[in-house]
Amino acid sequence: MTSSPSCRRLPSEQERYFEEVSMPHPYKCYFEITRQAETLAACISAIYSRKNDIVSFYQGMQPDEVLFIGCTSPYYVGKSVAYYWQSTLGVPVQAATASEYVQFPYRFHSARSERPLLVAISRSGRTSETLWAIEDFERRFPKRTVLITCASEAPMAKLSSLTISLPQGMEETLAQTRSFSAMYLAAQMMCALIGRQGAILGRLEQAPALVDKVVRQSEPVIRGILDREIKNIFVIGSGPHYGIALDGALKMMEMSLSEVMCFPFLESRHGPKSIIGAQSLVVGLCSRAGQAYEAQVMREYTTKHAALTVAVTPDSAWATGDSTLHIPIGCDWPDPILGLLYLPVLQLMAYYRALAKGVNPDQSRNLTQFVELARVVTSQKEVPMDRKA
Repeated sequence: MTSSPSCRRLPSEQERYFEEVSMPHPYKCYFEITRQAETLAACISAIYSRKNDIVSFYQGMQPDEVLFIGCTSPYYVGKSVAYYWQSTLGVPVQAATASEYVQFPYRFHSARSERPLLVAISRSGRTSETLWAIEDFERRFPKRTVLITCASEAPMAKLSSLTISLPQGMEETLAQTRSFSAMYLAAQMMCALIGRQGAILGRLEQAPALVDKVVRQSEPVIRGILDREIKNIFVIGSGPHYGIALDGALKMMEMSLSEVMCFPFLESRHGPKSIIGAQSLVVGLCSRAGQAYEAQVMREYTTKHAALTVAVTPDSAWATGDSTLHIPIGCDWPDPILGLLYLPVLQLMAYYRALAKGVNPDQSRNLTQFVELARVVTSQKEVPMDRKA
């Protein structure tokens, strides 16, 4: 029996949007980017289901420092969330590439640290360098590792005392888009739970709806700019947005095979600006703390260098430095967690740049979803660290 027209459910605004834009898109990564709100909702549920485990583990560890490790995108997750962790938990927090930790471990432990906590981040849970880093850390500091992964079963989980699994974040394609967002959100929620930051948790719970809004509002702007004649691309961001900018640059590189560079705002005014010109695209991830300086930088690249500039800002009432284009996110989130809402803008830019160049964004030259290497045993000894008696 068919429903009468009066009983038929009308499509929602979101459904009408996807009906309009989805048909011309033959690539899976487009849907992994534009529909990641579903992933974030699942992530929120996953974190709340492990709330007691997360809080009790951290309290039991009583860490005197926290170290995030990962490779490329997961490392950038750690670099981005470290700001919120340190300001909230009151202990030193830093991020390192897993390979650097394996080769130079003494660089990442203070001489007086006796209770470090390792937070390993890995989409696949099987990347060689991160596995090695966990093994080396656990040999020095047993049973003090947390793993955040998108794999339902991960070799790293066998080495970790607490594993947060976010399988809904795993992509079928190569680039880490929704997985990055999911692991970022998970890490920030974990910190908010440990630090009893109810107001921040309330904001992070809004992530699915806000990310969906960002996609719908920013895509029409993005779709119209990435097919221009662009020679090089700069993604600039400072503080907690620098890790987000690094991953945005990586996505652009992986998905569109473009020449992309990334710097903090003011650092970009030194050597890098020598090659910013009329065929450059400069994407600025603006912060509340650095607004005055960042507007100056964007104005310089717009007016003096004639670059195509895009200012991504927290809201519409923002000094953009006369940027060519303005993409306001429209939210009141503070800087340390705001990067989550900038991610879909950068991911869509990478996607549309790939289309403009005729590149398949689902794949990438010379890359695989995770990296496996054979470990080399060397005779080089670790530099000793003095510790408290």
